[in-house]
Amino acid sequence: MLSNFDARKLKAMAIEFWKRGGLDTLVKVCPLGTTPDPGRRTGYCTTFKFIVGRTPLEIEEIVGLARGSKLTIGADIFVVDPLPMPPQFELRGYSQCPAGIPTNAPGYTPHPGYPPGLGAPQWELSGYPQSGLKLIASVPAGQRFTYQAARLPPRP
Repeated sequence: MLSNFDARKLKAMAIEFWKRGGLDTLVKVCPLGTTPDPGRRTGYCTTFKFIVGRTPLEIEEIVGLARGSKLTIGADIFVVDPLPMPPQFELRGYSQCPAGIPTNAPGYTPHPGYPPGLGAPQWELSGYPQSGLKLIASVPAGQRFTYQAARLPPRP
């Protein structure tokens, strides 16, 4: 979908964006009780500001997970550290376009587990191991993710 864009430049811009830290910190949301597996890729990530202040069910809707599918008992929130290098991630636009594919694109087939989200940026960390995930919060079902951005690890 990004054939008319310079992916190399866009990836460099994404990394600079994440380096700002704070609300722009790159995070991974997982089901409560997740233990990162260094042998597995990290998958889809977003930024802190799109999930802070929300319940796990609200986070599902924002990032494009079917309501009640993954975060029913709660969510674990991880910071991605160190940041991925350009070959370790793919640009996927915003979550209202599942996997970066517009829902009106020819050949688009909806996936029941991954409906269009409410519009959080998303990147697929396809070549980044889960060993780079650092737990910052566990959020039980019905509770809000209230972590303070000022407490996030500093960026170089």
